[in-house]
This record gives sequence, structure tokens and C-alpha cells, in this order.
Amino acid sequence: NAQERVYVSTDKECYLAGEPLWFSVYCMEGAGLSNMSKVAYLEFHNREGMVSIVKVALKQGRGCARFQIPFSFPTGNYSIVSYTKCYGGESVGEFNGKIISVFNTLSGSRVKEGVEVVAGNELVKAAVQDSAESKDVRIEIGKVDVNGMPVSISNLSGNELSYGVSVYHMDDLNRVIEESRYNKTTLLNRTGDFKTTGEVDYAGEVIKAKITPKSDGAQSVENLLVYMSAMGNTDDIYTSSTNKDGEVVYYTNNIYGNRDLVFEVAGDTSMAFNVEIVNKEYRHKSVQIPVLKISSAMEKALVQRGMGMQIVKRFEADTLFNLMDKRETSFIGVVNPLVYNLDNYTRFPVMDEVIREYVKELRVRKDKDETVLKILWGTKEKALVMLDGVPVLNHSAVVEMDPLNIKQIIVYPRSYILNTIVYDGIVKFNTYKGDMAGLKLGKNVSIESYRGVQYPLAFLGDNLIGKGNYPNFNNTIYWNPIVNVNKGETFNFNCVKPQYKGKFKIVVEGVDSKGKQVYSSAVFEID
Repeated sequence: NAQERVYVSTDKECYLAGEPLWFSVYCMEGAGLSNMSKVAYLEFHNREGMVSIVKVALKQGRGCARFQIPFSFPTGNYSIVSYTKCYGGESVGEFNGKIISVFNTLSGSRVKEGVEVVAGNELVKAAVQDSAESKDVRIEIGKVDVNGMPVSISNLSGNELSYGVSVYHMDDLNRVIEESRYNKTTLLNRTGDFKTTGEVDYAGEVIKAKITPKSDGAQSVENLLVYMSAMGNTDDIYTSSTNKDGEVVYYTNNIYGNRDLVFEVAGDTSMAFNVEIVNKEYRHKSVQIPVLKISSAMEKALVQRGMGMQIVKRFEADTLFNLMDKRETSFIGVVNPLVYNLDNYTRFPVMDEVIREYVKELRVRKDKDETVLKILWGTKEKALVMLDGVPVLNHSAVVEMDPLNIKQIIVYPRSYILNTIVYDGIVKFNTYKGDMAGLKLGKNVSIESYRGVQYPLAFLGDNLIGKGNYPNFNNTIYWNPIVNVNKGETFNFNCVKPQYKGKFKIVVEGVDSKGKQVYSSAVFEID
């Protein structure tokens, strides 16, 4: 009966608007990691209220994400309120979350009553030894050379450890913020109570929508079969039926990134419907967020950090990041499909001819004046046809497409059950641009924008090797959000050198298998 609680550690405590913020998330139940909820919700609060929310996928109680701090964030301190849907109802008390400081160097906007301008000497404080420092891990730093710096982190705790590792530049800005001690609580003390909702993201985020007819006197909204899919050559496709109020529920396996969700009501394509994704609104309260003290003495550090941020954004690419372990639960399963890359064949001007000449498993048939695609192996049911990840119930729309827009045809020659519907095979048509090639959709189709869970990303720096022309002015030069180490073992990694000198800090923060916090840090210099 223990509650799930979500704890968050970040790569550092101080950011500029426009910089990435890296998360490591721990979903705990009692003294151990929880395997119940598969999504954690992280809200950013300042003194004016909530300004943004991030969803993080969980796997065995652990998750990670990269959040690009918007340029709309005003200068000030922010608290991260974190929870799962099951234990994420109205706040029972104030939530004591991780505090981060954000400086907006491209705007003069500040959090209302959240910033105080002080004299420079008021920012100078004696460095305080972090009270959370433990002896459960030992950090050893090797010699820095042209290839980087070897680091070893030994597990001395006697238990299994799960933690995140960050290496960042200890510039004047980071130093002042850490010495200001805005974070006065350790990782496992950043808690608060919420009301239980009774809703659980068991396999992924549960998505609810409400279907209403656009015209008066339209058919009943009860028992309508509604397909939901995410555009983008994925297997994110679900079906469900509406209740008497036109509400429909989809139990997803987590949909990643910002996507367009396509809702299609099966049946009469001339019937038009409105679709609204339903999100319950709960009020979550943060503790009193401390006022951010700023001074003209910060100007030089802010200018240098701002220049580095802009250089990084100019040359930033997804290929520099590392995709962490992602839970895959496709309804298609692990099979070897038959793949036809149409660039390898002589092109025909008609899709029907392409299918007949090259894709031997498919046949175009007429069934009661309806054009259907069937897979040849003695089956009776039609295939499930998907265009860029979106099911196309009217097969003739795909057959009549210009084949020059199609890059690939993929065939899965076996039976599949999607909810209660049986399909004898699946055939995917993928376009070059992933935009359905301008296919005209029926009135029964609606498209809604959707923000799914963030991709589980890290920044290990190994993708920078060999990119000698990449200007590495990242403030965080290494971030590994999920490191699992058995007792007595050592985790080793190589930290790539940035293109500037200075002091750097390594921080190890996480929990052991008994639910105890682990924290250690070390400072080194690159000259």
C-alpha cells in the first residue's frame, strides 16, 4: 500500500533559457524502485505558478529525459514538482521539489517578485561542503590528454546502485548558485503528498478523448469504433469503442515526442466528428520558492555562458546524443518483415502495377465494389494498410496514390489482432517525407497535436569523437542518467574535453537497492 513517489536529479542547478536540462528520474515505492507506473510527470513551477510540464517514460522505476528550456522562461528560480498519475491528484500539502535557477540572457523578463538585485559582495560566500556527501562511491580521475579524461566510479556500498553521473563546467555562475544553497534538501527529501486518483499508466500513458458529431441529428456516439495512431512511420496504432457519452480510452505503450495523433471513426467517411483529448486538471502546489539574487558581478559569466549556449545551438544535432534503453512493446512483435525498397526497382506510374509486378505477397481485389488489399496465403480477411504509421481503412486511397511518393513497402504476412479486429497481415507504405504525401483524408478523420513522453537521451560525448570541427562549448560535457552497478564493481567512462579551459565538477547522485541515497562529487581542472 506504499505510495509511489517520484524523485528527480538534474545535471546541475543553474541554466540559461535555451540550454538543455537533463533529468534522471526515480519512481520509488517504499524503499525500492516501483515497476507499476510507466510515466512520470514533471512540472516546472515559479512564484507565478506552473509554466511547463514534461512527461518521462519509466522502465522498472527509472527514466530520463532532455528538456530544452524555452526562451519564454523568465529569469528566476523554479521548482520541479514530480509525480505519477496514480498519485498525482490535488496537492495535500506543498511539494518540496528540486530547485533550479534560470537566467534569460536574451530577454529582460523576470519572475514576478522572484528576483532581487543585490550588491556583488552579497553573492560571495564561503563554499559549503555538501551535507549529502557519502562514502558509498569513490571517484578516481585519470590524466587529461587529447582524447579526454578517464574516470572510474567504484561501488563501495555493499548494495546495488542506480545513479546518474554529470560532469559540468564549474564556472562563476554555477559556483555562485551552488554556494547560494537554494537546494537545501537532498534527493529523497524532495517530496510532497497528493491525492490518489485511481488511474494508473500501467503500460504507457492512458489517453482519453471525447468524440462528438459536428452536425445536429447525427448518429449516436455510442459504440463507435475509433482508430488512434501517431503519424511518423511507427507502430503506435490503437483501437477502442466509445461509451454512451462518446468517450474513448486508449492504453498506449508510450508515444514518444511531439506528434500528430490521427483519430478515424470507422464507418461512413462522410460523417464529420470533433475530437478532444481530455486531460484532467489538478492543482499542484510548490513550497515557497526562494528569491533568485542577481548582481552586476554576474555579467561576465552570463555573457560567456550565453555565447557558449548560442554556439552549441547553432551546431546542435540529434546525432550528438545517445538514445538510452527504450521499452519496445509493438503490437507487431519481433518478426522479419518482407521489405521492398522501391528505389531498387524500375518505377511504374500506377500503384496497382507496382504491387502486381514486385510485391508478390499482395493482391488488389474487389470485395462488394470495394477495393481491398489482401495478402496471398489463403486468407479471407483484408490486410491492415498503414501509410506513414496511420491506418488507411479505404484501401483504394492508397492504390490510387502516385507510387513515386512511396519509398518503401513492408509486408507482415501473418494474422494480427488489434483489440477485437482480426487482420490477415499488415502492409506498410512509407513515403519519403513521412507526411502521407498529401493524401486527402475523409471527414471522419481528425488530427490533434500531442506531446508525448520525452525520448530517453544521454550525452556521453562519444559521438563527438571524430568530429574535430564541432565547437564543443557545452556547459555539461558528460551526462549519463542511468548507471546500474553491482556491489564491488566499478563504472568507467571517458570524458571528452571541451574547447575551453577551467574547473569542472563530477557529481554522482542516486539510490541503492535498500532505498538509501548515494551522493558524491569531485572537482578537477582542464588547462
